[in-house]
Amino acid sequence: MNEKKTWKGGELVVRGLKQEGVNCVFGLSGGHIAGIFDACIDYGTRLIDTRHEEAAVNMAEGWARFTGKAGVAFVTAGPGVVNAFPGVAVAMQSGSPLVVIAGRSSLERRDLGALQDMDQVEVMRPVTKWARSVYQTSRIPEYISMAFRQAVSGRPGPVFLEIPVDVMDAGAGEQDIAWPQGYRTDYRPSANPEALGKAVDLLKNAEHPVVVAGGGTWWSGAGEELRAFAEATGIPVYTRSTARGVIPDDHPLCGGFFPAGLMQADVALVVGTRLNWTIGYGRPPLFNPDLKVIQVDIVHEEIGKNRRVDVGITGDARAVLKDLRKALEGKCRVAKDWVTTVKSMMAVVRMQYASNVKEDSAFIHPVRLCQELRRVLPRNALVAVDGGDIAVIANLMMDAFGPGSLMWVGGFGHLGVGIPYGIAARLAHPERKVVVLTGDGSVGFSFMEFDTAVRHNVPFVTVVSNDAGWGQIRRGQIRRYGKDRVVGSNLGFRPYHEMVKAMGGYGEAVERLDDLEAALDRAFASNLPACINVTIDPEFEFGGMDFPWPIT
Repeated sequence: MNEKKTWKGGELVVRGLKQEGVNCVFGLSGGHIAGIFDACIDYGTRLIDTRHEEAAVNMAEGWARFTGKAGVAFVTAGPGVVNAFPGVAVAMQSGSPLVVIAGRSSLERRDLGALQDMDQVEVMRPVTKWARSVYQTSRIPEYISMAFRQAVSGRPGPVFLEIPVDVMDAGAGEQDIAWPQGYRTDYRPSANPEALGKAVDLLKNAEHPVVVAGGGTWWSGAGEELRAFAEATGIPVYTRSTARGVIPDDHPLCGGFFPAGLMQADVALVVGTRLNWTIGYGRPPLFNPDLKVIQVDIVHEEIGKNRRVDVGITGDARAVLKDLRKALEGKCRVAKDWVTTVKSMMAVVRMQYASNVKEDSAFIHPVRLCQELRRVLPRNALVAVDGGDIAVIANLMMDAFGPGSLMWVGGFGHLGVGIPYGIAARLAHPERKVVVLTGDGSVGFSFMEFDTAVRHNVPFVTVVSNDAGWGQIRRGQIRRYGKDRVVGSNLGFRPYHEMVKAMGGYGEAVERLDDLEAALDRAFASNLPACINVTIDPEFEFGGMDFPWPIT
């Protein structure tokens, strides 16, 4: 190192990110972070500048979902931080590794009423694992290393680091800077031997066991180990959240998304998923009251939350599954017809959802839209779903064939992530086709990010399921209050495809399902950010029942 070298704060940020292997970042420009943006030029870091800070954070979180590595977003002070808050909350709820780096007003003018000054660390503390401010330029690399350690360790999650503008713009001599190394371990926490033994005893004697695998299996890189465990034991697996596709839905031992077999199962191995509203809180009517439960989670406090567990194991999903596989291989006694039963349950659920589809309707039904999309898209396509009804239907009706092949925001139910996720997916995997399936309500939250995609030449296709309103809310209003009491949930059929064309993308309207495949082919062939605006029956019904447990 050149001891006479002086580093500016922005340089130290970007070099610290380079040390973490970060080569693509997201953000929206602002005076408080100008030094970071400038340094991205010198270090060859690809910077995707967005039209809104929330979208920048959604893209960074999407990058994490599609790569398994921490995403990075830059936001300016005050309003930039406030705008970033929803995206950080999504990452916190989803357990996605995310590093948000923000500018702040100068230390010199703290508490004088400087431009855009506020206590940003306290604002972000409730939705982050870790939130800090840097007070010395020379310590920026240390804080970058701390941020990443916190973001990816244990249960992953978002972290927040603010750098006051005078700290950012100041210089630090090489001799004053500590460049951290060896600050994370690659070793994974394994199961307690006694707990592992109890789990093995339950599983090897079970006749109707199931595995329910959640996002923790994705973040730990446990996909191959999960498949190996299933094949070694013959136990069927449900995949949920970011775990969709880690075992393909058409694998002989995959039960798909909805764990209908939990009512008939005798033992459930729940790995890396929280027992929240999306899975009935671990209670009846979804869970058999007599079901024996083995729960594996990286966070000790999650064990036994919402229901009694028979064996609780705190540990990394990949490490625990490996230990269980070795102990159980060739020893399980799964009933010979059990896997067939689990598979058939998924087929029954899909039949229920398709039961009210009118074949002679002049409009497209969203169930048929999802079925046709899955039919025509290549197996390795990446699909991000965004919205209310369309997200529920897509999760149940569409198959996931690999990690990221069917991505949903998860239990937080946040809208507007679709287009940012689509951009992130294509940046992470430029060789694959990317589709965003979104409702016409949810597409409005981040619609201007089509401009971001055009400016940065990031082609992907958005399919808008356009029922001219907030369909899920509107149907609820009609059920509760009557057709003459619909208020605040009608949007009208808008030409979203023309709006995308006006921004330099490709756009096309589809009113007949038979026209969808050709429209998709043209959209992909355009090699532009594209929008296929599909007219959906505003009064569609589907056979799927409402959740038989409270969700609010």
